[in-house]
Amino acid sequence: MEGGARLVSLPRTGKGRLIRRGPVPLYSQVKELLRERIARLRGGEHEQLPSERELARDLNISRMTVRQAVRDLIAEGAVYTAPGRGTFLATEEVTQQLGGLTSFSQEMTKRGLVPSSRLLEAESVTDHEIAARLRVQPDEPIARIRRLRLANGEPMALETTHLPLTLCPGLLSMDLERGSLYELLQRVFRLRFGAASQTITAEAARPATARLLGLTDGEPVLVMERSSELDNGRPFEYVLSWYRADRYHFAVRLVPSRQA
Repeated sequence: MEGGARLVSLPRTGKGRLIRRGPVPLYSQVKELLRERIARLRGGEHEQLPSERELARDLNISRMTVRQAVRDLIAEGAVYTAPGRGTFLATEEVTQQLGGLTSFSQEMTKRGLVPSSRLLEAESVTDHEIAARLRVQPDEPIARIRRLRLANGEPMALETTHLPLTLCPGLLSMDLERGSLYELLQRVFRLRFGAASQTITAEAARPATARLLGLTDGEPVLVMERSSELDNGRPFEYVLSWYRADRYHFAVRLVPSRQA
C-alpha cells in the first residue's frame, strides 16, 4: 500500500528517534510522529494508515503502544476508522458557529472550500405536517428540494428543504445545483430573511443516507432541523439535514448570564 509505506517510514534516529526512557510516554511520541506525517499528507484525505502490526514492527514497539497513539488521533479527529477496512486520514473538518442564518455555500466559502450540490429531487408536494410548520393551507403546494451538499467534491450533508411555492413561484424550474439557494431567494424573489430556530441531534445513519454520504450503515450523523422566518415573521423554510459527524462540527459561544 503506497500511502501506508509513506507513513510507516518513520525515523528511528536523529530528530524523530523514539526516546524509550524519558519523561514523555512512548505512545505520545508515536502520536506526534504520526501527526507530523499526517500534516505533510494533508490533501491526501482518506489515505489508509498502516495496520497496528505494521507500525509496531517498523517502530519496534508493542501493538498496545501503537493502539493508544491511534486512539488519541481518532479522538482528535485526525484519523477515523471504517469497520472491517482500517484506519484512514480524515478530511479537514468544518466548524460552524451557531447564531447566524447562513447558507451552506456561505459557510464552505468562508472556510476556503468549494461548495457544490447534486440535485436529487425537486418537486411540488402537499404535506399536511410540513404545511403546518410553514403555516400554510394543507393543500397549498410546497417545493421539496433534496440535495447532496459537497465541499471540495466530498459529501458533507444530505439536505431536504421545504418552501411555500406561493413565495417563490417558478423556483423548481430554476438551476438548483449551482450557487446558493438563499442567494436565489433573495435576489430573484426579494425575500428578506429574519430569525430561525434550529435543533441538532445525533443518530445512526440509515442505509440510504449512509450510501449518499459515503458512510457505512449505522455510522453517526448529525441531524439538523431548522425553521426559518422572513423579517415579517412569516415562515418561509423548513429544512432537515444530515451531516457527516466526522466532518462537521457545530460550536456555540457562551457568555455569562446577568445575575438578578
